[in-house]
Amino acid sequence: MSVSSCATTESLSRMNTYKFPVHHVKMADDTYRVYEHKTDNSLMVAPSLGTTMAIGAAQGATLGLADTMTPEKRLEAAAQQHLANTGRGGCKITRGYLLQKPLFEFWFECPALEPKV
Repeated sequence: MSVSSCATTESLSRMNTYKFPVHHVKMADDTYRVYEHKTDNSLMVAPSLGTTMAIGAAQGATLGLADTMTPEKRLEAAAQQHLANTGRGGCKITRGYLLQKPLFEFWFECPALEPKV
């Protein structure tokens, strides 16, 4: 019997719509990797490579039964910090969901600029 972790075709297609370079966001618990979407107001966020490998090893050892994933709220905080770091501190995360462990996608909205009179 083979045990594997796989993303849906839709998730894989979505992950391929993000552009490089990766942005690194240092937080108190980890340094997160943030990718900007090419056209949408969305970010793909993952923990550091070391954390990601540790998550994979723990899941492999327990056949995926242990939930050792970094909490979504930590990833969301890193996404919000990235917006602040890139001059978009007024933008807010509106929703997020798991693409594939441990990658989350977060959508954001920015306030409209007031027209000059």
